[in-house]
Amino acid sequence: MKAEHRRQTTDNRRQKNGSGGPSVDWRYCFGMDGLDLVRAQLDLTLRFAEDALNALTAHEELWVPSIDSWTVREIDGVWVPDWAEPEPLLPPTTSIAWIQWHAIWWWSTVINRSFGDGSLQRQDVMWPGPTRSMALLDDLREEWLGHLDHLSNEDLGSGTLTRWPYSDGRPFLFVVGWVNTELMKNLSEIALLRRMVPGPDESS
Repeated sequence: MKAEHRRQTTDNRRQKNGSGGPSVDWRYCFGMDGLDLVRAQLDLTLRFAEDALNALTAHEELWVPSIDSWTVREIDGVWVPDWAEPEPLLPPTTSIAWIQWHAIWWWSTVINRSFGDGSLQRQDVMWPGPTRSMALLDDLREEWLGHLDHLSNEDLGSGTLTRWPYSDGRPFLFVVGWVNTELMKNLSEIALLRRMVPGPDESS
C-alpha cells in the first residue's frame, strides 16, 4: 500500500458539537486537507501492520490466552463470536480471531450505517474462517476509501452522515478519525497477541 508520509502537529482541541450546534471548521483543527490526513493515517497504520500480521495461521488466530477468553466457535459450519449482554465491565481476554471479527463487525457497521440502509446488526456478522480475515479487512478498507473519495469537504464537515458510533450530529470527519483509531487499536492488539502464541508443538 503506497502512502505519502506526512507529519502534522495539532493542538488536540476538543470542541463540543451537538446536533443543531455550530459546525466545526476542521481545517483549522488539522491544518491540512482533512481527507488527505485521514487517508495518510490509515495507510500508515496498515503499512506498519503488514509485517507484524503477515501470514497469520489458523493456530495463531484461534489460540486463547486463558480458558475464559472470548473467541469464535464453529457451529454448523459458521464461526460465531462469543458475546454477552450486557457487556462485562471488565472485558475478557480474546483470541486473535475474535479481534478480527470485532474489526470486521464495526467497520462493516459504520459503512452500512453511513452509506447503506442501516439494517446491519452485530448478529449478522460472523468470522469468515481461518486465514481469511485480513483479506476481508483489506476489502473493507477499499470499500471505505471508495465512499470517502466521493465526499466533499462540506460532507466531511457536516453531521449528515454521522449515524454510528456517534449520533450527536458532530462532523463526519470525527467518524473517519474514529475508524483510524479503532483500527490501530485492534491491529496493535493482534500484533501483541501474536507474540504470545506458543508454537503448535508447545504447551499453552
